[in-house]
Amino acid sequence: MKIHHVSIDLSIDDLNSMIREFAPDAKIRILSIDADGIRGQVKLLWWSVDFLAIPLNGSDGTVSVDISASKLVPIPSSIVERQLKEAVRSAPSGVDVIQQALKVHLPSILSPFGIALTIKDLSTDRGLLHISINSIDLPSFRQLTSMMKQ
Repeated sequence: MKIHHVSIDLSIDDLNSMIREFAPDAKIRILSIDADGIRGQVKLLWWSVDFLAIPLNGSDGTVSVDISASKLVPIPSSIVERQLKEAVRSAPSGVDVIQQALKVHLPSILSPFGIALTIKDLSTDRGLLHISINSIDLPSFRQLTSMMKQ
C-alpha cells in the first residue's frame, strides 16, 4: 500500500509513549520540544545525559542527535562516545555514532520492516514534532502477519 503527502504532529507524550512501546528497556525520556529541537535525557551507566535531537530538513530523513552531559562533574567524552557505540551495537542499520553524536537515518531503520519512506520535512516547534511525508510504502497486511510469525 502506498500513501502520498501525509503530515503528522507528535507531542512529547506521543514520543515518550512510542519509546516505551518500541524500546521498553531504553532509559530515554523526552522533556521538551521547541524550535531548537527535541530535548531529553538518557541514562548512560550511572550518569544522566541530556541530549538535543536536531532534525535536519531533507528528503533523506536524517536526524542528528547531539549529546551533552547534565552532571556538574564533567563526563569524559571518551566514556560518552564508548557508551553510545555500545548502545547502538545492536541497533538497526541507519544508526551511526560520530564523535558524541548519533546520526539516525529513518528510511534505513524502517526498511527491514518492508516500509519505504520519503520525508519532505522534519521540524520541531512549540511542543510538537512535525513530520511531512512525501510517500510511504507499507507492506500488505498479509506481509505484516508473515513477518510477525518469524
